[in-house]
Amino acid sequence: MTSEIDAAVTALRSGNVKDAFARLKAADEAAPLSDQGLLALAHAARSLERYEDCIGAIDRFQKNNPASPDAALIKADAFKGLGETRNAAAFYRSFLQLTQRIQPFPAHLQPEIARAQKEIEGATAAYEEYLREKISGAGFDAGAGTSRLGQAIDIMFGRKSVYPQSPSKFYFPELPQIQFYDMRKFEWAPAVLDQVGQIRDELLELISSDESFDPYVQHSVNAPKISEMGQQLLGRHDWSAYHLHQDGAPQPKHITRCPKTLEILEAAPIPKIRSISPSILFSRLAAGAHIPPHSGVCNARLICHLPLLVPRGCWLRVGNQIREWTEGEMLIFDDTIEHEAKNPTSETRVVLLFDVWRPELSGEERAFVETLFDAVESFSAEPA
Repeated sequence: MTSEIDAAVTALRSGNVKDAFARLKAADEAAPLSDQGLLALAHAARSLERYEDCIGAIDRFQKNNPASPDAALIKADAFKGLGETRNAAAFYRSFLQLTQRIQPFPAHLQPEIARAQKEIEGATAAYEEYLREKISGAGFDAGAGTSRLGQAIDIMFGRKSVYPQSPSKFYFPELPQIQFYDMRKFEWAPAVLDQVGQIRDELLELISSDESFDPYVQHSVNAPKISEMGQQLLGRHDWSAYHLHQDGAPQPKHITRCPKTLEILEAAPIPKIRSISPSILFSRLAAGAHIPPHSGVCNARLICHLPLLVPRGCWLRVGNQIREWTEGEMLIFDDTIEHEAKNPTSETRVVLLFDVWRPELSGEERAFVETLFDAVESFSAEPA
């Protein structure tokens, strides 16, 4: 029997695929083939486009050799030949995963890797087109990647990642993972937007009088640790701020310069969380500046950006979505989801940054957060 299999393998290597297939089938009917014989039979069946025979042989081979990349590739090709695109893509992916474990790496598999990657890309594109046609035919519009439906499709196909909330100080559980909120759903927003001109006037007055903007990230004697993002921006004016309220502490001198801005913000539900909120400031991003990815401190609030001076092309990424600042609109987002910003232009970008309560929190929950942080801050002040 071994000589028959050897003869079949020799015939297969010499290109006489039909003879090899016939010999191996006959040998298998006489007695079950060895693993070597099954792999050879699968190779021959694939070449002859006898895909059912190919899968039958490779299934038996894989029982003893589940980590064989050759077997995964043969099976992927067989499923492709049968028109089973989804199964084919799954085994092409398996082939790529299995090849990563091989040391030293067989040279004959190198071109097959590129082929498998191309097959996966084609299968993925066909699968997505099919799904989108079905979804569209059912009356759903999932074309826009910023919509929840669009995001679901993009995440499903790996074009976007899932970014969870990761606050550095305080996590309030069971709040929705929303990156950018719809400005139109906040009843107070129009009252602020309608008066943006007065806020801009106060900003321009500050700029014309050379009022100092401080680096957003500064050294604190009470903070022994500083984040990687903080280390990159520590003491730099690339990202600078003019604080009216800083981490819950009012800045009296600055407040007197911007009374109208604070009066207008009385329409917004601004939290009063000790050491955290209110945070109200003019945030300036210099030409060419980049704020690296980072996350905020507390997910009980949201951050609002009111554009004041915004050259075209400046952008903010929150999680897997990117938005540009546009005058007449407001960006409201969860800053405990990883975010970053960039001003790739030759001009300065300035927004009014302030925080508001998350709308999902009840009055009792908001009072709880305030009370909790009052207790946190008062703990160090209590005598031992």
